[in-house]
Amino acid sequence: MPAKPRVLLIGGQFTGTFCARDLKKHFYVTIVDAKEYFEYTPGVLRAYVKPCHLDSLTFTLQPVLERSMGVKFIWGEVKSLNGEQKFAEIKPIFSANTDKIGFDYCIICSGCNFGPFKPMGESLWFPTVHEEARKVSDWPHIDERFIEGRRRHVLEEY
Repeated sequence: MPAKPRVLLIGGQFTGTFCARDLKKHFYVTIVDAKEYFEYTPGVLRAYVKPCHLDSLTFTLQPVLERSMGVKFIWGEVKSLNGEQKFAEIKPIFSANTDKIGFDYCIICSGCNFGPFKPMGESLWFPTVHEEARKVSDWPHIDERFIEGRRRHVLEEY
């Protein structure tokens, strides 16, 4: 029996999670996300007026993806993507170096930021998680890659 092909999913929110669920029977699935948690972002406005609501909008990705779904999760940021040679350079959250991750297929499920008044699209509704965006953030003291950083931001705005 031939080995299953490898698929890399960039982004572990709705689209990435649904793709992983549907592809895991036929592919070795790896999900990369810059945040450690899933957030139901359409409901986040309520959390700004009732901070305890954030708990019902979020969960930690690693246990759900790896233990419940059986796919690999990398908490880190994709720094480059080489489609011709089929690899991504990923900077894991707790490393200063990048790792090369090979793939046969890659699906970009990273969503978007569309705050119209900031150059990187920063807004209260979307956590600022990418290295370059964090450098120019209005909230440089909060690290929203961590669920506790997101909670701290919601509490600060409350």
